[in-house]
Amino acid sequence: MLAPPVPIADPVRRRRITLAVALILLISAALRLWQVATPAEYMFDEVYYAKDAKAIVDGRVGPTAPLRWEPGAEVSWPHPEMGKFAIAAGILLFGDRAFGWRFPAVIAGLVMLACVYPLARRLGLPPPWALIALAFAAADTLGIAQSRIATLDVFVGVWSVLCILLALRHVQDGRHVRWLVLCAAAGGMAAATKWSGGLALIAAAVLIFIAWLRDRAPATDAAAAPAHLLGDVPSARPAFVRALPGALRVVALFILIPAALYVLSYVQYFASGHTFADWWELQRQAEYFSLHLKATHTYASPAFTWIVDYRPVWYYFVGGTTYRGVITIGNPFLWWTATLGLIAAPILAILRRTTLLLPAAIIVVVLYVPWFATSRTSFMYYMTPVAPFLAILAAAALLTFAGKASLPRRGVLVMAATALATAVLWDPIGRVAAWVFWHLPQRVGPAFGWVGVGVGIFLALLVVIVVVAPRSRGWRPLVSMVVAGAIVGIAVAFLPIVLNIPISPGHWSHIMWFPSWI
Repeated sequence: MLAPPVPIADPVRRRRITLAVALILLISAALRLWQVATPAEYMFDEVYYAKDAKAIVDGRVGPTAPLRWEPGAEVSWPHPEMGKFAIAAGILLFGDRAFGWRFPAVIAGLVMLACVYPLARRLGLPPPWALIALAFAAADTLGIAQSRIATLDVFVGVWSVLCILLALRHVQDGRHVRWLVLCAAAGGMAAATKWSGGLALIAAAVLIFIAWLRDRAPATDAAAAPAHLLGDVPSARPAFVRALPGALRVVALFILIPAALYVLSYVQYFASGHTFADWWELQRQAEYFSLHLKATHTYASPAFTWIVDYRPVWYYFVGGTTYRGVITIGNPFLWWTATLGLIAAPILAILRRTTLLLPAAIIVVVLYVPWFATSRTSFMYYMTPVAPFLAILAAAALLTFAGKASLPRRGVLVMAATALATAVLWDPIGRVAAWVFWHLPQRVGPAFGWVGVGVGIFLALLVVIVVVAPRSRGWRPLVSMVVAGAIVGIAVAFLPIVLNIPISPGHWSHIMWFPSWI
């Protein structure tokens, strides 16, 4: 586990992979930039962060009576300044308008997406499946929505992803200190955007510890022990003693560099006349706010429901003869597949000693599960830093099911055809299902509806039994390609309510699959 990725030896294949990555990123950039300035007014929490970024640009962050610790005109003071600095940079470049507020989020979202392929490779996926993980991340509607709004979560996401990628480079490319320093710096930038960004540093530390455990076994023999672990220390000493200097170095860097960047995020705060006592009181107030916020909100939801897409958040909505809206919602097929992969990861590791799913699953757990302990008002878009790893986990799950590192013959064609069919046929299939399970029972009788549900459950169980049967191994790779295509294709159904495209009320009702989505 966490072994370095094997480079692609064939230059032709390498160029094809590079072109495919570039094409996915180009399409993703077009989606993120398409009419990104609409609506032209503030959406959702832009009313805080975009306004505060303008206050930063104007220098209106100095002390004011009676609360000297408050950063002037800023109202989002519970969060550090790095993310607001990024939004302010967009305002400086393009003016105090929607494009200026949101352009930095577009760049952050694209950088985060560009990290998915190398992350997938370093987490154990072969090149074609790492490319599928990138396609999944590109088709994740939450990632698209978060890249088109001037809020902080996409900046937490990009720095978190970079932090973990750099941690993997450190443990897989010779443990050079420069990667460790850059890892700590990226984690510090995440924490200097939102306190929750500190989870990236914990995830990075966990990966470094796992790599140490991986290398510990050969270190018991002096002749076989890696030089970077033994150094000049006698091999008779316990492994943890030999590793202690390196561990202390990691701890020191992971504390000092993030702390320095966190304080640096308040450089304008101090330059505007605030004292250290003001800053300390600001941190105390921010801690109280972060731990005890109890405000009710229509779209707040418990953390354990986020991964199953239970309660998306509507950022913007206008009704009438046509509907326009912007929703942050995870790609349901992708997130549900990743959820199954998360459940399967420890089971497969114990029963079959299959660890392919474990690295991505561990990262998801470290970044996501701590939210379970919070009692404050929380929202599903806090999953932004987790979402890229859900894409990798889903790809790893399909690879494990397929049982082959290479794609099946015509696998790309099957995936593309399924994606196209899903994109085109999701609506008529949904209409048929609604007629069978909703409208027809109202005409015939309630019992008919239960009969339909029973038939549906039976068919679903039959499909599961056939799919997991030993005789199905020959065509599991193609089934994996069909599922992968459906994950990519279903994103088309939700693009109108992510990109603020006018749609009919009927179209809108057909993509609101559950009452909790409204």
